[in-house]
Amino acid sequence: MATLTDDAPAIRLPVQASADVQAFLLLEADLLDRRELDAWLSLYTKDAVYWMPAEPGEPDPEQRISLFYDDRSILEDRVWRLGHPKMFSQNPPARQVRVLSTPVLANADTSESDATNDDPSRVIVRTKFVMFEHRLREQRTFGGEYVHTLVDHGDGWRIARKLVHLVNCDAVLWNIGVPI
Repeated sequence: MATLTDDAPAIRLPVQASADVQAFLLLEADLLDRRELDAWLSLYTKDAVYWMPAEPGEPDPEQRISLFYDDRSILEDRVWRLGHPKMFSQNPPARQVRVLSTPVLANADTSESDATNDDPSRVIVRTKFVMFEHRLREQRTFGGEYVHTLVDHGDGWRIARKLVHLVNCDAVLWNIGVPI
């Protein structure tokens, strides 16, 4: 059995995000679960990006195909379409529930190094998630990691960037219409 000794390499524990950041991310997940998509969209900045790569470890959404690579106007269009009564692919709507881990501050040496956590008005947090979806007798499970870039908007946090690292992003995924 291995034991820790004084010469063992130090293990850096992740730093938990503040309570207000954790509450904000839980609110986002809850709004999606309840399909309150207009309220969900209001959590995003005007220049927000929502990105879900189609390949593991994909570093650049402009060079490869993505499952989602939406700016704010595409997100607005997506929300409008999902709320339309003739949206066949969501009639009846999928029921979803998300379970989140405790969000932790992202390290500056990761692929999310476009911002650091030195600026208190801008934080990058990583959260593991599992999402269960049920629609028309079909059940699906998605899991992975969210990487949110949040900015302090004066009256609370807003999402400037949401990156969804889906574990099975390279599998055949039918009809993902609702943001994960």
